[in-house]
Amino acid sequence: MSVPAGTRGPFPFGAQDLEAGRLAGGVQHTLAHFRHWRDTNAGRVAEHVDRFTAHLAAIAAERRPWRIPGRLRTGRRRRRERAALVREAVHFGVYNLAEVPPPAMVEAIADGAHGRLPTLGDLVRGIDESRGAAGVVASFEQRLPLLKGVPETRWLAGRLDRLHRTLPEAVVRAGSMGKVVRTMAGVLVIGAYDTLDDDLAQARAHLARILPAAYAYGAAYAIVDDTLQDLPGYVPAADRERYHQMVVRGLSTGEPVDLDEVPDHPLAEELHDLHGLLLESYPFRSYRHLYHAAESMYLAQHRDSARTAQAAASTPLTAMYPDIFIKASMSRVVANVLARRRLPDGFYARCVNTIFLSQLRDDLVDREEDGQGNRLTPFTYPPGQTDTNPLYDLFAYNAYVAGEVFGDDAGATDALAYYGARRLAMHLSTGRGRADGLLRDYPATGEIARFLRTAAGLPRRAAHQLEAADQRLRKRVGRILSSRDQTKVDCRTFVADRLRYLNEVTQRYQPRAGTGGLGEIVAYAMGGTGKRLRPALSLMLAEGLGVDPASIEPVLAASELFHTASLVFDDLPAQDNATFRRGRPAAHLVFDEGSVQLAAVSMISAGFGLLAQLGGRYPADRITEVIAYVGTVLGPERLCRGQHQDLHLGRDGAAVTGEQILQMYDLKTSTAIEAALVPLMMVTDRPAGEIAVLKQYAHHTGIVFQIRDDILDATSSTEVLGKDAGNDTGKTNLVRVYGLAEAHRLMRAHLADAVRCCDQLPFDTDLLKCTVHHFASRRR
Repeated sequence: MSVPAGTRGPFPFGAQDLEAGRLAGGVQHTLAHFRHWRDTNAGRVAEHVDRFTAHLAAIAAERRPWRIPGRLRTGRRRRRERAALVREAVHFGVYNLAEVPPPAMVEAIADGAHGRLPTLGDLVRGIDESRGAAGVVASFEQRLPLLKGVPETRWLAGRLDRLHRTLPEAVVRAGSMGKVVRTMAGVLVIGAYDTLDDDLAQARAHLARILPAAYAYGAAYAIVDDTLQDLPGYVPAADRERYHQMVVRGLSTGEPVDLDEVPDHPLAEELHDLHGLLLESYPFRSYRHLYHAAESMYLAQHRDSARTAQAAASTPLTAMYPDIFIKASMSRVVANVLARRRLPDGFYARCVNTIFLSQLRDDLVDREEDGQGNRLTPFTYPPGQTDTNPLYDLFAYNAYVAGEVFGDDAGATDALAYYGARRLAMHLSTGRGRADGLLRDYPATGEIARFLRTAAGLPRRAAHQLEAADQRLRKRVGRILSSRDQTKVDCRTFVADRLRYLNEVTQRYQPRAGTGGLGEIVAYAMGGTGKRLRPALSLMLAEGLGVDPASIEPVLAASELFHTASLVFDDLPAQDNATFRRGRPAAHLVFDEGSVQLAAVSMISAGFGLLAQLGGRYPADRITEVIAYVGTVLGPERLCRGQHQDLHLGRDGAAVTGEQILQMYDLKTSTAIEAALVPLMMVTDRPAGEIAVLKQYAHHTGIVFQIRDDILDATSSTEVLGKDAGNDTGKTNLVRVYGLAEAHRLMRAHLADAVRCCDQLPFDTDLLKCTVHHFASRRR
């Protein structure tokens, strides 16, 4: 990328420079200029670091009110509070808007003259924690009056609640909902600033317009950053690549993504919806720069997240700086494009060239967490191997922005140093040895060493009061929404959250390798991209009943062994002659057919042996009943009979009725679902009436599952399904007999009956309801 003639200083970015290729060249220019400026302006860097230290000294002095007489103390407190508001208003402009607000506006904001521009700290106050997401939105309405009466706030409460129920449990517990709300709040406050000179109706209309996009931006962080990129193993590798392609294509072309092409998971559906929300309010043709910025940010984050600690051997630290620069700066660009109707001259140059300073600071603060997560950042990079000093760069870039981006403006310089000092002091003073560790790992000038020691010496009580308002908002909301009723989550999230546990349980209990190598075949059949739906159903029922999963692990493992054995037999040449199962070749294509049959028999035998182990937790007579029951449902009158019907219905040329097919579905599929649920009801001694209702639920749910399977077999692809599509071409199924329209009608009828069964049970059945709804709409 060519640099404009006469360019001296940071690159003069414009909207046209946000496309990934052009952006990279401009970033390299700014970083090269920064390195030259850093190496030739040591005195200015030292002077700026001293500002950091002076701010800490002033902050420490403010925390000694007992030394001031009461009346003077009150007056001084008021002056301090107003000065803090002025400084916060300036910092908000510099950091969030990439501009120094006019003095008159700063004074008006500090005096509360506008009355409708809250600080992020204001949004933390008064949240009704008992109301969850609705309480957060209600607090926003109270603290940001422009939102009062806006219908979109009801929509927002619903969307936040839905996101809360679909994010991975680990992400929710880590406080990711706080990040969502903080990001959303930042966009809304920028939007409120943009309307300070408008009448109330105009301002309210603007916030109503940007609110869905503000939510979409925040939600995308939780899904893309916290889940897809920072939660390894949660999403299967193949699906992870599909997510990646979906995001890149959506941002680069603006074309709506076909929902049938995305992974069958609520987070994929949410990403699909978020893209639609953006396109609706921000058409691609008119806002191409917005999508370029978002794409550049995503690609930089994607590359950066792939770097583990081991990459340090082949990646110089300075080679990482451009992606860190891009992902941070584009985040602020996107927020402003979403929130403001018109961006002032020079905005892109100031914004893009500023935010790298915050990312370096955040990477230092997150050093311990990133190290535990094996993530490679400037401050987890092995200190002795760096080709630059990230600690010095952190302070030097802050000074660089003050001088080269904001022209040594006094207010901007003061705000950058003050808030930088606060953020670092909060971290250094609350962790013993952090400052000493930095001084041990990195060369430090006298000024930097003095600041680090001053920060480390602040009293903890004072340090906690220094936490930035946006961080307080993130932590407060993250804590409020860090737990949830597990019976209310999306059933697919419930399964995904517990898939690792289910895989561990089934592996722990499955037959081991022994003579004849049957264990290897069992391990292969049990592996692949198994959904573990049967044991997951057992866990869902346990959740509703309040049963400890550890007490029913033999049931979980046995149900998966029984189910997988039935699939192995189902795939054999003598039956369906399938070639693809669980995302890879069917077992009989990898091992000899006779051994595969024996392995399946061994899985059934082992399953019965596992059921007997329930005797360690439950009365022996109940275990005897469970074993007898399972033997019956898997035997010649239920599951095997259904499989036999599947083999022979219509094969002799005789006409087959829909009733016969539905009976076969009940025997073949509903029985397997019933066998996953009823044993738990039996061992916990639930009433016979409840067990009968649950059997009816299994009956209808299995038929819903099988009809949907027929529909998918006729309309989907092998790649999407993970097993052979069109495999029923030579067999009788409901779609072939009735056609697609009638198959859909029957599926909806059985869905309604299954939901009615759930409503008749006296315990929580929301997960079971969600499951049958998912069976009716699944895409694979």
